[in-house]
Amino acid sequence: MLAVPLLAAAAEPARPAPSGDLPPGSQAAAGQSGAAGDLRLALLHFDPVPGDVAGNRARIEQAIREAVGHGADWVITPELAETGYNFVSRIGTGWIAPFPDAWMGKLAAIARDHRVALFVGFAERDAATGKLHNSVAVIDRDGRLLGTYRKQRVHGGVEDWSVAGSGGSPFVVDGLAVGTLICADAYAAEPAARLADQGAEILLVPANWPSIRGMGPGDVWERRTLETGLPLIAVNRGGSEPELDFSNGETVVSLNGERLHQLTAPKGGIFYIDWDRRQGFRTVRP
Repeated sequence: MLAVPLLAAAAEPARPAPSGDLPPGSQAAAGQSGAAGDLRLALLHFDPVPGDVAGNRARIEQAIREAVGHGADWVITPELAETGYNFVSRIGTGWIAPFPDAWMGKLAAIARDHRVALFVGFAERDAATGKLHNSVAVIDRDGRLLGTYRKQRVHGGVEDWSVAGSGGSPFVVDGLAVGTLICADAYAAEPAARLADQGAEILLVPANWPSIRGMGPGDVWERRTLETGLPLIAVNRGGSEPELDFSNGETVVSLNGERLHQLTAPKGGIFYIDWDRRQGFRTVRP
């Protein structure tokens, strides 16, 4: 299946991950570790199989362990990594559970045992109302389930199964205030500005954003960084579903209105970014 190359590529440490269009000199040599105090972020440019929840969960778990083996401190998946994007037509929504379900408990144990923080895109049912949300779960290195962020700008059609979330505030991970958005939440200035006003120090944006004319992302991510002064990492996906081609999807690191790193992998891959917790980023080949 299309998801296999993600793990195959990650499992070959001598083979560099696809680097996309990178500034000259931006990549460290293979095997070089980050400086003291740096955080290594593993960006799972994942290729989920739509509707294969069990298989996608297993591949995410395997990818987390692979990333930890390469020194990752945080692992970030794309939007709806658990399900794929167009999953409802295949498996419906009756199976979607409130947070945290048994799988989130398993991820919390993995996070605790491997001392890694996780940001995972999944489908969530509100325990009180039964309403469904396109969400990101945040789990810290101690295995604490910090909560979820729910997508606020829901597209019609394929996302009709979900309803818009509201509010949202930064999660404190490794002493840093981390703001989360999901894909189209970055279209407008207000969600990112609100997170900045609440003290966010970085914006993480899981996405399922195909590179199709008229569908973005254009310079959306860069504009959010110019307005807020915050770095933004958009974790997109590769591969394709019968309904949409994500093979040219871009995972991006942006700051001060500029795109610092642009990373693509047609069949999926894991990218690694070392962050100095301030304004410095570099891609690495672990």
